[in-house]
Amino acid sequence: AFGTDGVIMFSDILTPLPSMGIEFDVIKGSGPKIFEPIRSMDQVKKLTPIDDPDKTVPFLREILGSLRKETEGKATLLGFIGSPLTLS
Repeated sequence: AFGTDGVIMFSDILTPLPSMGIEFDVIKGSGPKIFEPIRSMDQVKKLTPIDDPDKTVPFLREILGSLRKETEGKATLLGFIGSPLTLS
């Protein structure tokens, strides 16, 4: 039989927001709600940069590491996550 060619991990576009200081909630029946939407350059300048993902979103490295271990290095692993530019 054929083995797995690759594994793709998709992470929600909202994943990095809390580490940048943007609070939100997912409202049943209507979806995500950002409490203070970014509407000005001053607000953009106040965002917390994600300089060290190991500190701000440490679970991503753990998840990707687990997937790599599961594939035993025999399949390509691609990881996708939303970014602030995607939201602008």
